[in-house]
Amino acid sequence: MFAVLTVCHTRQLPQAITLGKSIQKVTPGALFLIGLADKLPDGIAADSLPFTVIPASDLLPEAELAGLSAAYTPTEMAGALKPLFLQTCYERYPDRPTFVYADPNLCFFQSLDAISDQLTDATLLLTPYLINPPADSKFPDEKHLQNIGLYNSDFLALRRSDEATRFLTWWDSRVRTRAHINFCEGLCTDQIWLMHIPAFFDGVRIIHQPTWHAGLWNLHNRQLQLHSGQWQVNGQGPLFFANFKGLTNPDEGFFPYQNRLFVGKRPDIQQLMTSYNQQLQVNRQPALTGIPVYGRQPEPLILRGWRKGAVDSLRKLTAFIDTMPIPVLR
Repeated sequence: MFAVLTVCHTRQLPQAITLGKSIQKVTPGALFLIGLADKLPDGIAADSLPFTVIPASDLLPEAELAGLSAAYTPTEMAGALKPLFLQTCYERYPDRPTFVYADPNLCFFQSLDAISDQLTDATLLLTPYLINPPADSKFPDEKHLQNIGLYNSDFLALRRSDEATRFLTWWDSRVRTRAHINFCEGLCTDQIWLMHIPAFFDGVRIIHQPTWHAGLWNLHNRQLQLHSGQWQVNGQGPLFFANFKGLTNPDEGFFPYQNRLFVGKRPDIQQLMTSYNQQLQVNRQPALTGIPVYGRQPEPLILRGWRKGAVDSLRKLTAFIDTMPIPVLR
């Protein structure tokens, strides 16, 4: 039996509930858990939500949470607590042989049994952002992935084992206070650390199937067709799960300036997004869209249009000035 965990803050609760319902539909026996890296809004009780909610206060003392909150943005805060949430669920539900982490922006379209099949002779499943080397100079490319991480931490799966326990302990020890997005320091939330997993741990399997983890970063080479109510991918099988991060909200994720995929030219993706947004709208409630309590640092502002052009021009000017030999006046 599966245990599926997502980690979110209060603004993402509608997405988390939509994810849970998609799992309930395709795998009715799966246990779905919401790790809340936040506090519930006033007037909302945990038992009023359709799934089990584990608040961050169950994991750490308030003083430690306050310290992490002061240092992190909401996105970073969720990443910092993700391994700890996984550890907690791993220990609370010892009867579950398979654990899945799924970002709240995911949606499943097929039974989770495919995960068990892959874990028969593996300990840990990872999905890379790209499974084919780019044949052009568009963005994102391999260089960008070296900054953010080769493997997408919005999904991973574990088979209960000593090696999985060792991995979770290691991941938590690295991420708790080093989940900042700071490319100059080689940091990018909980995700950058996953690059070490194939070298450090046994039984790691990297999934190269195009039907797994379709998203903004790889849909440029994945064509979708709807047949008998099921989405097919490149004629190679049904879509297993998709990630809507950056598709429904361009300010989310690590690819706000990608130029490989133009959704306006892809009616198949537009149809998939319309279906997802209809499900999401059912789960939207004003009380569930409050401002996050944890993660007090502001999220970086995404600049577009003339603002981004102006910033890029000023950076080039600054770089030019830095190369000019300017005499020193004494």
